[in-house]
Amino acid sequence: MLRRLCQLSVNLLLFAWAVSATAQSAQYGTVVFGSFLNERMAVQAASTLGEKLDVDLSVVIAQQGDMTMHRVASARMAEPDTRQLIAKADGQGVDAWFATQSTARRQPPTEASTTRSSSGTAALAFNAVNAVARPRVPATPPAPAEAVPPRPPAPATGPPAALAVASTPDERLPVADRPLPVADAAAIVGARLDNPEIVIDGNVIEAAWEDVPAYDNMRVMEPETLAEPTYATATRFIYSTDGLYVSAVMEQPTDTLVTRLSSRDQFINRDSFGVTLDTSGEGLYGYWFTVALGGSLADGKVAAERNFSRQWDGPWRGATAVTDDGWSVEMFLPWSMMSMPSASGKRTLGFWVDRKVAHMDERYSWPVLPYTAPRFMSALKPLELDGVSPAREWAVFPYAAGAADAIHDESAGKVGLDVLWRPNTNTQVSATLNPDFGAVESDDVVVNLTAFETYFPEKRLFFLEGNENFITSPRANPQSSSSGPQGQGARRSPDTFFREPTTLLNTRRIGGKARHVEVPDEDGVDIPAVELSRPTDLLGAVKVTGQSGNLRYGILGAFEDDVVWRGELDGIDHDFRYDGRDFGAVRLLYEDSSGDGRRGIGYMQTLVDKGDEIAQVHGVDTHWLGLGGKLEWDTQFIASKVGDKLGEGIFTDFAYTPKIGTFHRLSLEYFSKNLDISDFGFVRRTDAMSLVYGNFRYFTGPKLPAVIRNIRTSTFFSYEENTDGLATRIGAFAGMGFTFRNNSQLRLNLNYFPRRWDDKNSQGNGAYRVNERIFAQAQFGTDSAKPFALSMALGVDGEELGGITPLFDTGFTWTPIHRFTVDFDLRYKKRDGWLVYRGGDTEREFVTYEADDFQPRIAVDLFLSARQQLRLTTQWAGIRAIARDYYEIPDGGGKLYLRDVPEVSDDFYISRLTGQLRYRWEIGPLSDLFVVYTRGANLPDITEFDGFDNLFLDALEEPIVDLFVVKLRYRFGS
Repeated sequence: MLRRLCQLSVNLLLFAWAVSATAQSAQYGTVVFGSFLNERMAVQAASTLGEKLDVDLSVVIAQQGDMTMHRVASARMAEPDTRQLIAKADGQGVDAWFATQSTARRQPPTEASTTRSSSGTAALAFNAVNAVARPRVPATPPAPAEAVPPRPPAPATGPPAALAVASTPDERLPVADRPLPVADAAAIVGARLDNPEIVIDGNVIEAAWEDVPAYDNMRVMEPETLAEPTYATATRFIYSTDGLYVSAVMEQPTDTLVTRLSSRDQFINRDSFGVTLDTSGEGLYGYWFTVALGGSLADGKVAAERNFSRQWDGPWRGATAVTDDGWSVEMFLPWSMMSMPSASGKRTLGFWVDRKVAHMDERYSWPVLPYTAPRFMSALKPLELDGVSPAREWAVFPYAAGAADAIHDESAGKVGLDVLWRPNTNTQVSATLNPDFGAVESDDVVVNLTAFETYFPEKRLFFLEGNENFITSPRANPQSSSSGPQGQGARRSPDTFFREPTTLLNTRRIGGKARHVEVPDEDGVDIPAVELSRPTDLLGAVKVTGQSGNLRYGILGAFEDDVVWRGELDGIDHDFRYDGRDFGAVRLLYEDSSGDGRRGIGYMQTLVDKGDEIAQVHGVDTHWLGLGGKLEWDTQFIASKVGDKLGEGIFTDFAYTPKIGTFHRLSLEYFSKNLDISDFGFVRRTDAMSLVYGNFRYFTGPKLPAVIRNIRTSTFFSYEENTDGLATRIGAFAGMGFTFRNNSQLRLNLNYFPRRWDDKNSQGNGAYRVNERIFAQAQFGTDSAKPFALSMALGVDGEELGGITPLFDTGFTWTPIHRFTVDFDLRYKKRDGWLVYRGGDTEREFVTYEADDFQPRIAVDLFLSARQQLRLTTQWAGIRAIARDYYEIPDGGGKLYLRDVPEVSDDFYISRLTGQLRYRWEIGPLSDLFVVYTRGANLPDITEFDGFDNLFLDALEEPIVDLFVVKLRYRFGS
């Protein structure tokens, strides 16, 4: 106690001394116009701004941690004079702030120092000056000099290091104690040039860029320090009647640049720049666009409040270039591709720009909106535009495809057409005739021996376009479960847990396997399993999406061709033909973002005509955002009718973010036994009542050990029971992640599962008790921005009837040059007591197995250019399972009891393989040539095991998919 009192007294004395020193020096100080790491650029800025403002400026050398900063500052003057200078700078669109004098030396600009680069990038030098000076267009006329308050003064020189203030007033605080970012309501006025004559090549050298203001208001949002960035970023906007031009010139040592090419919409750790636009102007919906250094593009849509989706590709352009002092980017975003409300005269959009600095694993943004903050769409920076009325857009996408199927020894050709028409800014109509959804991208290999369905995300462009209008809640969008972008920081092993969505619209059902048809229960009928899982051809589909005021809507219809299964009838080849399905969906959503928050109510109906039966689902969803964005509440009521069977359900989700770095989630749900949305939707299970609570915390700041950069923790509690009152899912989950100063990461997970009942894996033949078990894992990964990154994971998993299964994962990413990448991962389990449903004569039998489970995957990418990619992927699952004990569920359910070992062994072996070699050439925006070879295997009836090497070779030699596809799709339109 005495030690704590002494420490508190010393801290109070030091604080009082610092306040006194600040008060004494606050009457005099300097005006600061920006900071540079590059001395030459600082000297040039001092000369340019000094001439512009008619004031003597010099360069101040200041130490900030381990960095030497070159600050452009005025001479020391009295406070009234600093106010007048700040007001004068503000009136000319130059950002400036007050600071006390804290310098090591002052350096006047010289004529020689202001000479521009001889490399032919004169405009880049101008950009760099503006980048640090942070000029801006004031939304209102500048206030009188006496009304302009100075920036909060920094402490005078001389206080102990413990009281040193960082580059922003709150940077010295732990992240949890910092205030939430507040939306800056002051709009910037866009610069309009109807014929800017800008070539989108990444070089910001056109005269048009020099005539518009540049902004450098970014702060560090990840990690959530909210500090002034190490490197300057000069962002510019120009708009015309055709679209929005965005450029950025980014200061950074060229030897630290991380350039890596990838396919579209892929997130990997590299330098990038992005912009998000709220085209609704009310924080309801918008688009995001990212260009990575090297020219790889990513885009998608975003809905309130932070529901990002990659399920959209637009015909926009972006390019990058390396400069003497870093790199630069240019983007052109056509208005015609964006949905926005009708408006005459002035229009206000929201925007957010962000920059990833990969070698530091930092992300800058303006406005600063960390991923752990509650608000996003409602806190974007306003951008005022005048006379923006998007023209009507139309586009047609004819395609031609040819396929050679070696399994059936046949070839086929196909032609079709996709059409897109936007008759006004509020409406978009798209249709597809005779569509081809050929195998240009394969699904992951999954071994699932449970009764729970595996969810596969949609990959077909037609159904991805406009799909966000049909997302009825955050849990309907599986990507929204991620707190930030993937592919950053340390390398990670592939996730073992994937949060399946609860959604009324799962478009993978359209053209999927014929779930509505059963194999004839007759002697002499033999249909191979590969035929039963074949996709169904589509005749066509149409979709209408749009908005009218606060009302958004969507209509979808799709029509399948007949189902044709090839098999045998009494030993003779026979085609079994059945009617295809018709799908329909209607979506309405009314949202109001007036005031401090957002309210919304929506309705959705889906219908599937299966020939002899109609499946209908109705849903009503509500949404509320309040408490300054801290609390978000989403609810959905569901009713289903399949034939004569009625079902109902409801779920509600609360998300509470009291401050940066702290997040709470509470979910409640009830689904009746008869609820059935599986014909067009997806839900993990029905016949369930559950409660899930989760808490996330993020820590950073000076209290952490020197080697640790930040710590993330998470805790979850889950309880679920069926409508008969049996507890079917109980768990407590804890996780902790440590990010180190070298950007490597250690993640620890410990999960505990008490005793419960399993009522699903017996395929409806009774419930049985499952023992308590634990799951523990430690994962380590190195910095993925390096040319070689490694990850490794070790763990143990308890089996349901006892026994411990060791887990081992390892992998690496090797990028020797930015055009070539190798990704490899290997997962191995040594299972001990793996419980698998067998069925048997009583249909209540289970078997436990000792098993070796190998699952390697490799992906090799070679880019001939940013638009031409050659990709080889191979995934294999090899399992050797030896039967150990046999169990049966007693009549009426209960604890499994041992049975006698049968004479015929139940050992089994699995060998599933998917390999694909794909060439893709992006000829133009949304225009592609694909040349794809796919080979897959799922070996049935393996009776002998002769080593995993032979198991793999057998899969290569005995494929069930052996397909070669050439497809050309080209966009014609406005």
